[in-house]
Formats: sequence, structure tokens, C-alpha cells
Amino acid sequence: MTGTDVVQGEGFVWRARELDGHLPSVSYGVTLVGKATVTNPSGAGLARHIADVAAYGDYAFLTVYRHPTCVRTGAYVMNISDPKAPFEVESAFIETTNGNYVGEGPCVIEIANEYFSGALFIHPHEHYILADAPDPTEPRQRGGISIWDVSDPENAQLLAAHAGDYTDSHNEPADQALAAYYTCAWTDSSTSRTYVSFVTDKPTTDIVIMEITDPRNPVMVNALDLRIAPFHVTGDPSKGLISVFGHAVDVRRVGDRYVMTATYWDGGYVLLDVTDPTPGNVSLIARTEYAEFDEERAKRGQQIWPEGNANHHDLSPDAEYLVGADENIEAYRLFGTITSGPHAGTEYVAAWSSGSAPVNADHPISGTPTFVGSGCPGTVPPGRGIALIERDASILTGGSAPGCAFQEKLDAITAAGYSAGIIFNHQGPDAMQQFPTAARGTIPLMFVNRLTGLRLLGVPDVTEETAGHTPTPANPEICATDVKSEFVGWGYLRLYKTDIPGSGTGSVTQIDTYAIPESQDPRYATGFGDFSASHVAIDPDRRLVYVTFFAGGLRVLSYGSDGLREVGAFREPGIDFWGVKVHKIGEKNYVLVSDRNFGLYIFDF
Repeated sequence: MTGTDVVQGEGFVWRARELDGHLPSVSYGVTLVGKATVTNPSGAGLARHIADVAAYGDYAFLTVYRHPTCVRTGAYVMNISDPKAPFEVESAFIETTNGNYVGEGPCVIEIANEYFSGALFIHPHEHYILADAPDPTEPRQRGGISIWDVSDPENAQLLAAHAGDYTDSHNEPADQALAAYYTCAWTDSSTSRTYVSFVTDKPTTDIVIMEITDPRNPVMVNALDLRIAPFHVTGDPSKGLISVFGHAVDVRRVGDRYVMTATYWDGGYVLLDVTDPTPGNVSLIARTEYAEFDEERAKRGQQIWPEGNANHHDLSPDAEYLVGADENIEAYRLFGTITSGPHAGTEYVAAWSSGSAPVNADHPISGTPTFVGSGCPGTVPPGRGIALIERDASILTGGSAPGCAFQEKLDAITAAGYSAGIIFNHQGPDAMQQFPTAARGTIPLMFVNRLTGLRLLGVPDVTEETAGHTPTPANPEICATDVKSEFVGWGYLRLYKTDIPGSGTGSVTQIDTYAIPESQDPRYATGFGDFSASHVAIDPDRRLVYVTFFAGGLRVLSYGSDGLREVGAFREPGIDFWGVKVHKIGEKNYVLVSDRNFGLYIFDF
């Protein structure tokens, strides 16, 4: 896009020319104090390499994502004692085990008891399998969380590795822990016991609580599935809200209660009482539900289902407000119609993988797919048109069957000559989930739930209730399909008023939503980066919330009974902001932000 545009915000106007797919630089109400890059020890570069940020004292920790390679991942240690001149302590890199990467949700907690006194850095492990990231050959080398003593951050000491849930999707013992993400640690002041909670990818119990009072010997306390009694957190299938699973957790003391706030994707935002975290004693305080229509699109005259995707959140210091970020990194929603066979006329929604080619006038999708099984390298026959692929159960659930990553599937069908790919979910309790993959390529890639996949394979009479245990037919009668796209905007913020009483249930009431202007403008849908809300951090002293929007930069908003109002912004060409944390350096609070392609930014408001 070229030309000169005027962009209006709260109390300011700026005018700039956009070049090469970058938005104009913006800086008002917030000051960039310092920034520092890192050196990838694998030598593979920094493209989409950094994930989240945590901090302790004069140091920040930047976790390492799976791009551009899954070799030598872990966490960078950054000296931030002088916020104007932060730098990486290269010798202090915290490296984790091959076959794992450290994504979102690290945390730091200080504890003092008979077992340990000092600071703990806790990070999750997600699984990954690549030719250049060898599979662990010994048990207990994958998944779960690792706990480090960072009392001296430049000389971190490993206390426990890969602690977690060592059962598979059938609750049978497993050699490796389930993948984990988003950790949160707290100490109960009345019992002096310290706990850590995190989310796993297990279809049946996805929020785990462990006791780490002795951090060298973590002990499982509880595993929760909020979709079942007594919680009953569900989506609304009539609105397309069918992907219901835990994503992020946090715990805060509110009066005499310890309150866990959790994001549950299409199930919304959930508040739980974890004062007694043992089985049978965790209770539901309140939860949110999505409106009939997407609010930000309704403001612009478009009535569509809400996207859902409760991703990240923060509870205000007084526990009276919750700010949540719905992360939608698909500016276009894909709507499909089955055009032949027993389900002709049936419509469905697909999740587009934004790293692949878009579905638009230049990339129309129509025709009868070719079923290529798992789509793994060496198994895909040459073909044209749409490749229909079944997701491997083994990659995420610990199965023993051969499998491959989404990226390998996309590469394999591209090399075989196909012009588009549709992946449908595997059998199991999570069969109705669908999500965009992180695979990148030159042809469109979509993900659909298992019900849609079986319908495309011509399985008669299959339903939402039966899809999870219906096997894939050996000789399917594949049905034709058309897929079109519609602009729906990127993800945005929600502000809730919370009522958390001293006991029993409370309430969560939505007050307002906020989206950056570019996220709701189709001119910025492709070629400029992602503009979804991602992570939030609420100021401990002022009614301010700091929010990252990937290429949209950092936004600062006031919040309260009158809603959300933008009061500050920072953006410069090439940024890709993800994690955000308010942290005190010396006697002053600063805002720490992770940039996926660079390293650490430090701001002052």
C-alpha cells in the first residue's frame, strides 16, 4: 500500500507514508528507554525466534520459540540493570533438552522455606520433532516444566527437569511428560506451600497443579478439565465456538481466597477458587460467554459469529477488572460448503494458517479433494487440487504411531503438486477442535475439525457426538467442496467488571472492547504482519493496561467503569511484539516487551 494516510487516535494525529508493507512509526505517551538483541546459539538467526518475557531483579528472561530451528532452545538472560543499555549475558543462556522448545508463559517466584530460599525461574516445554532436533532417547526428557534456581541469574542451576503429567490421552503411564505452556507459581501464605499451575495439551485434563514447596521434588496435586462437572465450561457450537481448551493461567490472592484466572479459548475467561487446590476442592467462581455477534465487526455493520480465542489476560490489582486478549491471527475467516455426496449443502468454518497462501480471488478453492492419509513425507502421491490430510494423533498425545509435523505435511503436498491442503483432526476427545497451524508455505493450508473431515470423506450420519470415535474409512467416497473467505478482522481486547465475593460464586460482566484501527481494516489484512491483540499486563499502581499487538506494536490504555481508552502507543517498522511484563528496576516500574525477531524492548510510560 502506498500514499499518505491520516490515522486518528485518542488525543493525537499522525501522518506518514507507508513503505514496503510497514505501518508508519508511532510514539506518543510512551517512551522507548532501551532495547537489546540476542545471539541465537544455534546460529540459525532470529526470525520469529523469541517468545515470552519474565524478569527477576536486574535481569530479564526471554524464552525461545521453535523458529527458525528447534535446536538449542531455552531462555536468554538479559542484564537490565541500566534500562537505557540492556544487554544479553551470552554465557548465561539457559538451555533445555533437545526435542523441546520453551514458548509462552514463563514465571519467576521468590520463596523461603526449609527446602529452598531464593528465586525460581519456571518455564514450560512444548514438544517438537524435526530432523535437526533429535528425539530424546531416554525417558523423562520431554514436556512438563523445568525449575531453575536464578538467585544468581548469570549462573542458573537446574533443580527439576520435565516435571509434569506422565500419562497419555488414555490415562496410561507414559515415559515422557505432556507438553506444557503458561506457568504460574504462588505461595499460600497460610500454609507456606508453594504451587505451580500450567496448561497441557491433554484432551481430558488440561490444567495441572503441582506443589513445588521443595522445588527439587515437584509433586502432582491436581489435574483439571473445566469442560466437565462441576465447571461445565463450554462453547456455543451454533456460533462456531467449538475449540474449548485451556490456554493460559494466573493465580492471585483476593481477600482470603486464591483465585485462578484461566483463558479457555472458545470457552472464554474463567475464574476458579484454588485456595485448596486438591481434587474435589477447586470450584467455579464465574465465567464469561461470548455475545451473539462479534462486537468489533458489529460496530462496522457486519454481523458474524464471534471468533472466541480467549488467549491471555490479567486481573487488576484490586481484582475489580479483568482485561482479556482474544488472539485471532486470521483476518479472514474461511467458509466452506460441501457440494456433493451425503452431506451436500452442509456449511463449515475452517481455520486458515496465516503463514500459508491466502484463500482469495487469486487462490480459489473448489473441487473434489484427494485423501493423502497423514500427508507425511514419502507417503503423498502426486496430484493436483486439494489434498485432504488427517492429523497425526501421536505428535501431541504420546502415541506410538509414526507421524510428522504440520510443516512437513504442507511441504510434502506442495512438492507433490497440490494447490491447497485441508487437515482434519484425529480421533479422540479433542476431535472437534480446530485451529490455524504455524506451517508456512506457498499454497493455502486449512484446519477443520474431525466432523468436517469425515463429512468430506463421505461418512454418512456422522455427528458432533460420534465424530471423536468414528474411524477414518479405508475406501472413502470423497465429496467436493467450495471454500470462500470473508474479512472478519484481527483479535482484540475485552474489559470485564469482576465480582469476587469472600466465598461462593461471583460474576464477570463485559464493559467494553478495543481494537487497533488497522486490525479492522481489510487494506491491512495481508502484507503488513499480524495485528491481533496478544498479551496484556496491568500496571500495579495506575489504572493502565499495556497490550502487545504483534506488528501493531505496544498500546497503553486506561481502563475503568467508562471502558477502555488508548493513551499511549509505540510502533516502528519491522517490530513483532509478543510478551509484555511490568517490572521494577531499582525504584521504578518499566514495561518489558519481547520482540519475536529481535529481543527485548524496555519502555517507560
